[in-house]
Amino acid sequence: MRFVGGCVRNALMGKPISDLDLSTQLTPDETEAALEAAGIRSVPTGKAFGTITAVVDGRPLAGAPETYEITSLREDVETDGRRAVVAYTTDWNKDALRRDFYLNALYADIDGQVFDPTGQGIADAQGARVRFIGEAEQRIREDYLRILRFFRFTAGYAKAIDEASLAACVALKDGIDGLSGERIQQELLKTLKLSDPMPAFAAMAVNGFMPLVVPGWSGADLAELVVMKGLSDEPERRLIALFDCGIGLKAEDLQAVQARLKMSQRLYNRLLDAGQVADLLAGPQETPFARLMYLHGRQATEDALYLVAAHLNKDPAAVDYVMAMLQGLEIPVFPLKGADLIKRGYSAGPELGKALKQIETEWVNHDFSQSVIDRALDATAK
Repeated sequence: MRFVGGCVRNALMGKPISDLDLSTQLTPDETEAALEAAGIRSVPTGKAFGTITAVVDGRPLAGAPETYEITSLREDVETDGRRAVVAYTTDWNKDALRRDFYLNALYADIDGQVFDPTGQGIADAQGARVRFIGEAEQRIREDYLRILRFFRFTAGYAKAIDEASLAACVALKDGIDGLSGERIQQELLKTLKLSDPMPAFAAMAVNGFMPLVVPGWSGADLAELVVMKGLSDEPERRLIALFDCGIGLKAEDLQAVQARLKMSQRLYNRLLDAGQVADLLAGPQETPFARLMYLHGRQATEDALYLVAAHLNKDPAAVDYVMAMLQGLEIPVFPLKGADLIKRGYSAGPELGKALKQIETEWVNHDFSQSVIDRALDATAK
């Protein structure tokens, strides 16, 4: 068994390591048996693809259990641009050659000795280069998601874009149409999670990839995302700026994006709400923040503020000031219930609900004034 991929690459490049992925010459069944013999719990998270997750119970002072993905060495038997039929192997070289980029095809043993089956992985990691292994077009045809991964890894690890790899991506970019929306969405969010995702999106925009990724892409510049990445490191909030929700993007456009990227209803609603509140903030009539939070929720209000700030190229310090103020605002609670009106002569039914809604609307429009409640109760008493 050896460490593989990102943890080895990042160690060589002096970057933080988040996950320790492992590869083994054992088959998945043999991996499960070995873990059981060692008293380590296993979960068949991706057994059909050769991956078993080992769960090591946390020590008393360590907290949560640690998990490790252990994948059997594989070689591709057949590929169709989206998924591969694989066969297990004990050959480290064959496993390396089925990977995407040289700097990802690196292995290390428990003593820290690094193995570089392609002979170019260490040099690319140390030289900050992202290049496809072997024939770039062949690697891409095996899985067209590698096009989007090329832009993400280039933004995260490379000093400059590799022109030969880029040319292959451009030549085969129509293959993105065959990818599932879920995979594209996941790759977008991973790219947006980078400390600076702009090199990826700038290269994608210049080379005509954005319409293949975002339905209805208008060719707009990325100015709002440029500002947003300096305001927030949250991937979903950056996604709002990428899609320009509200200020420019219509609900029907967002529906097309949801359909293509298979967005969850939660994420779709977040983007839609942010856009609607941003329209209110950018409108001619000023709406108090407390009222926006009451009507649309705290998250939608905060998202919209970030979006408008990105649209107006606001200074991060000014945004931080406003956000700190918002954190100190409590969302009011409507103090009346149906029982309060029933005590004053109302009967249960539609008229009761209509009266409550009318009072609540006036209360909100008067910035949650208690006098509105008092007048309403006095009127019902009479």
